[in-house]
Amino acid sequence: MIRTGASRRTRAGLVALVALVLTSALVVRALSAFDWDVTVFASFGAEGPTRAYAEERLGEVVLRGDLGHDGKYFFVQANDPWLLEPGDNAEILDFPIYRSQRMFYPLLAGGFGLFGPETIVWGLLVVNVAAMALGTLGAARLARSLGGSSWWGLAFLGNLGLIFTLTIDSAGIVAAACAIWAVALVYEGRIAPAVGLLTAATLTREVMLLCGAGVAVWLWTEGRRRQALYAGGIPFLLLAVWEAYLRLRLDADEPGVGAIGPPLVGLVKAIPEWADDSVVLATGLLVIGLSILFVMRWWPSRTPLGWAFVGFVPLGLVLTDKVWIPYFDFTRALAPLFTAAILLVFVESRSGRRRQEFVSVGPGRSRGGG
Repeated sequence: MIRTGASRRTRAGLVALVALVLTSALVVRALSAFDWDVTVFASFGAEGPTRAYAEERLGEVVLRGDLGHDGKYFFVQANDPWLLEPGDNAEILDFPIYRSQRMFYPLLAGGFGLFGPETIVWGLLVVNVAAMALGTLGAARLARSLGGSSWWGLAFLGNLGLIFTLTIDSAGIVAAACAIWAVALVYEGRIAPAVGLLTAATLTREVMLLCGAGVAVWLWTEGRRRQALYAGGIPFLLLAVWEAYLRLRLDADEPGVGAIGPPLVGLVKAIPEWADDSVVLATGLLVIGLSILFVMRWWPSRTPLGWAFVGFVPLGLVLTDKVWIPYFDFTRALAPLFTAAILLVFVESRSGRRRQEFVSVGPGRSRGGG
């Protein structure tokens, strides 16, 4: 038994190493194409104040289109993650409070406020590469708990939305890695560290509150109500505290970002637009198909994996066409669902014996103790 456990841990580590090597290879290829200028990942645009902000601190930077992407904002945040000088930093963001809610990724990349700009621009990339490997390790560990092979952990590495996230120094990889690890720890009965990771995921990307709420529902149905309150309440409470701090530090009354709208309207508007590009159409149909399969397996299984990520299905239904039309955007918005769907449909659903072993432990207890 000890040898088997050690062997499985080694295999999960090997899967994570494969993820690290492949992610690093992708990064090296991109850097070599831009004369090893790491600012290509930060995605600064030709327009807007973030260009001048970056050039003042880094010199000439690679520009990606007129507007750039999320990485430019995380670069600004990482230079002042605690909002000690918001007038020089956060106030140049397009939506200062909305952007600053997502604090954990730039906090890591900025060395908790200790790094300078030239280190930060590398830190954004290094944190994401590490998160891709660690997220794959967490997925491998979760797959093993579900009774499957550790190699299913590559469902994290192969997540198209997370790969897109890597290319623009955005926060989705860190958020998804924290959530996957949290669910893996729930399966092992380690609720306290799972709640900590659910909180980190929420402070990385506020929509990850859905994961904490889902885990809380599962714990509640198992009769573990105090743990359910921790899982659902602590991430929400700390996000609320952080937002209250933001409103004290920032003098901003900003409109919504336009990502949420009436149910199905955005998707219905987007589908005709997909027809003009076969790749976008195939990707969109794949997302819809995976979402349907996920829901079909979620209710019969009623295990932590399903509950933790099912909230992303109704989220997809209320995304606007602004998000649904570009596949670069909707794959990133719903990225955590894809890895979870693969594990739920192709691993968990084929391991009924292990699932029953987990579920039958009873209220207040779970395999692995803790």
